[in-house]
Amino acid sequence: MRILVENKGLQWSLEEGIVTIFADQKESRNHPGPRHAIAEDLQEKVIFGKVSDESRRPVAGATIQLKGTDRQTKTDDEGNYRILIPANFSGTAVLVFSSIGFETIETNVNNKGSTDVSLKPAIGDMDEVVVVGMNFRQTKRSVTGAMATIETKALKQSPVANLNNALAGRLPGLITVQSSGQPGQDAAAMYIRGVGTYGPNRAPLVVIDGLPRGQGNFSQIDPNEVESISILKDASSSALYGIQGANGVIVVTTKRGSSSQKPNIDFTTQQAIQSPYRLPQNMSGYDIAKYWNEWDINSDLLPRFSEQALEIVRTGADPYLYPDVNWFDEILKSSSPQSHYNLNISGSSNRVRYFASGSYINQGTLLKHDDEFFDNYGVKSKFDRYNFRSNLDIEATSLLSIQIDLAGRLENRVGPGSGFESIFSHLTNMSPVALPVFNPDGSLGAASNVEIPYYQNPYGSVTRGGYYTNTTNVMYGTLSAKHDLGFLANGLDAQMFFSFENNNYKGTSRLQQFDMFWYRGADQQGAPIYQQTDVGTRLTTSGTSAIERSNYLDFRLNYRKNWNEHNFSAQVLANRTLRVLNDELPYAYQGISGRLTYNFKNRYFVETNMGFNGSENFPPTRRYGFFPSVSAGWIVSDEPFMEVSGINYLKVRGSYGVAGNDQVGGNRWLYISDYAPGGGFSFGESPSGRPGYNENRVGNRFVTWERSQKSNVGFEVSILPKDALQLTFDVFREYRANILTAPGSVPDYVGIGNLAPRNTGVVLNRGFEGELRFNKSWNDVRIFSNLMFTYARNKVLQNDQPTPMYGYQNLVGYEVGYTIWYKALGFFNSEDEILNSAIQNFDSKTIPGDVKYMDVNSDGVINAYDRVPMQVQNIPRYMGGLSIGATYKGFDISLLLNGAMGGTADMVPSSRDIAQLQRWTSESAENARLPAPRRSENNALYSSLLLHNTDYIKLRNMELGYEIPPQWLKSVKLSAVRVFVNGQNLAVWDKLWIKDRDPEATSSWDVPYPIQRIVNFGVNIKL
Repeated sequence: MRILVENKGLQWSLEEGIVTIFADQKESRNHPGPRHAIAEDLQEKVIFGKVSDESRRPVAGATIQLKGTDRQTKTDDEGNYRILIPANFSGTAVLVFSSIGFETIETNVNNKGSTDVSLKPAIGDMDEVVVVGMNFRQTKRSVTGAMATIETKALKQSPVANLNNALAGRLPGLITVQSSGQPGQDAAAMYIRGVGTYGPNRAPLVVIDGLPRGQGNFSQIDPNEVESISILKDASSSALYGIQGANGVIVVTTKRGSSSQKPNIDFTTQQAIQSPYRLPQNMSGYDIAKYWNEWDINSDLLPRFSEQALEIVRTGADPYLYPDVNWFDEILKSSSPQSHYNLNISGSSNRVRYFASGSYINQGTLLKHDDEFFDNYGVKSKFDRYNFRSNLDIEATSLLSIQIDLAGRLENRVGPGSGFESIFSHLTNMSPVALPVFNPDGSLGAASNVEIPYYQNPYGSVTRGGYYTNTTNVMYGTLSAKHDLGFLANGLDAQMFFSFENNNYKGTSRLQQFDMFWYRGADQQGAPIYQQTDVGTRLTTSGTSAIERSNYLDFRLNYRKNWNEHNFSAQVLANRTLRVLNDELPYAYQGISGRLTYNFKNRYFVETNMGFNGSENFPPTRRYGFFPSVSAGWIVSDEPFMEVSGINYLKVRGSYGVAGNDQVGGNRWLYISDYAPGGGFSFGESPSGRPGYNENRVGNRFVTWERSQKSNVGFEVSILPKDALQLTFDVFREYRANILTAPGSVPDYVGIGNLAPRNTGVVLNRGFEGELRFNKSWNDVRIFSNLMFTYARNKVLQNDQPTPMYGYQNLVGYEVGYTIWYKALGFFNSEDEILNSAIQNFDSKTIPGDVKYMDVNSDGVINAYDRVPMQVQNIPRYMGGLSIGATYKGFDISLLLNGAMGGTADMVPSSRDIAQLQRWTSESAENARLPAPRRSENNALYSSLLLHNTDYIKLRNMELGYEIPPQWLKSVKLSAVRVFVNGQNLAVWDKLWIKDRDPEATSSWDVPYPIQRIVNFGVNIKL
């Protein structure tokens, strides 16, 4: 600087990293003229301030330019800047703020001195770094595989306790199905690109900060800890995980501190109301009484309700002998609370970057009578979770960096002793006329004049039947050291990871019976008659516990080399995992993997990945497998012939590779034949029996993992100014072989029983997916939308099924989830129709109102040979999502519509459900949906009558927020405050005609704990 200002009548100073140039007053007085003119020009206006991103983190190195001139400056490490506006500058002074990775903005500073600016991420920025397999980082531009990413902002819009449920409809290629709303147990099942196997494990591998973790660590992570979530869908990256990568990989990157960042304190508090938006509707007691009378008459029994009893039920004249109880209203509240608090602290100091997070979430349950439950046992039904995370990055030396991560959580689930599943089973099946809640003397009812004691009184079950507490304590940490080996070769470094994880589970049940009485009416003297059916007991305690410990170790060599227009990188990694569950022998994985990437001119990309790893679960000579992949990409838009095409960005890419799935089900070490006590022989002159051993299982010496061959072709394109419209589209194919299958084709006459499963199954899965994004800004207004869709359909090519007598019963060629059921044609409407139809001998007689089945083989008899393949699986083939939103100054609004098609579920309405009003009668025959009630095997057969289309559209999420202007907060020394209200599962439109549950929650005939609508209010404060 001294040389620059020498002999120019100027001076300079350096304060807090900011250089200021000003006129040398002494020189100006001694030498008037041109230098004095310079001094006059230097009577300039100073504009200063800070540049930050949307998260209030400073943006270092941002460029600030006075529009229309060459005058500019840059921000320091803390985002601060200072620029001078000449006194003789004419016109409006406009500063242009720009930085790589952010949108350029302009600000009028004519009447301003201090100007702080917040930069938004650039739309379609291909230089953004993403995390792919094994914590390898690449720019989006260089990624040649199929992956999708969601950032923390979108995750936090969903006020859910389980992270799985925040992903529905947000990522192309991800299909989710949430089957329950029970607090702490409501995780949606996740499928990447549908289902590729009929084996037991279809879940993707979860990787957090580069290391494999369990599903629970993903589901129960707090969204405020997460920087981004990516799903790896093809083999280009999942091949690195070898025998664990066939079902795809979910990669979670947690937040870390930034360099040159002052302490940033971020606190969020949220309060929500959870309410079931769909519960079963029961018939009235009178309608149920008529139903049971029909049931009795059709079953050749005497009606259980006389005309007098029917009238009593209709009028409610005797609520004890002929009760009419709505058990869902009696046991469930209309809503329950949810609270969520989170505190994040991040920053840096000298050579240390840090991020720490702590959070607490509490979910109440829908059970009423909490006060009595608490009075009896000192606890309330709930789910509590505490999360903690600390990520430290230490620059120990100029060559050595160290990473120390520690995370943990404590979960506590409390509920009634019989459990929520049992409670909802009782509520589903308990007839309103079965028993009163209380008898005339206040004791718990056990039965009525209609039904003898069968179920426990639900009121007693939730208040006097005991309780359970299930506690889960998880702690895991990672120590990583990375050393620059540039003194050996430029671009070479070595890295080591060591990680541990401890999971401790303790379940305690304290159960008791409670007094129940059957009120039988009054005797001749008018005294009430009670018959005790259940006698109360003291609490009995039982418990279970489980301990799981895991250790992971890997060593990596990374190399990067750039020369001219060539770019090359490589990674070699060796790892080993040991997992111990309780007292079992350890589960072990070990192997090596490698990655090579090359690009020319940052336009042509080639990448190859390979994994060679194995598991202790397979035969010693077959424990390891080789899993290679190759992928390539071409930035077509960078070619000279594309300059006038109107396309800003166009990349085509493709991949092929192999991955595996070692979670094949069955017992461990299936290659071992074993023996068990059984049978025996008699020996001696006076024969006496001696125990013997039988062959318990014939081992499979060739058992191995599932092998998945994956191929993918896709493209990415963006058009319009600032890449306002972007489209990503992929077509995929997966051939899954070696699926473990029961040996159905081995005939019985061979004489070998208990054969171990064989790797004979083959499934072909194909589909396509896409994502269309639109972003547009006008001054203070920004609108955005994102349309994503996924289609995946599989086909079983081999399943070791015995060759059926009729080819139409062969499940080969159908999707996973198909089974053979009867095809229902409707109901018999008359005796003549019964006589002129195929014989159905499932009951002693067939009557009008019974289900009529198709005679598929036309032999005149309905039997097992008339069953045909039908889909009985609620995993949709199609899943889509449409998110739209807008921002205006401090206001923002967004909503997410999510839909699914192609799922099917089997459901039977209970005899109490209002759907039974659509049963067959002679008057309703034309529009009947259910058979006439009676005791019947014919009407209970698995048939198409039970199948329901589960297609739906949901208003999955909506959020409205407002960020208070910064100038209002200066007096209270806050950098940002945002208030917001959002909701989850706000509305649903579906094709279920039995409206007793959410279309996703159809995994059982009993109604599960309902999926809930959540309305949430929150405040976010940044210091």
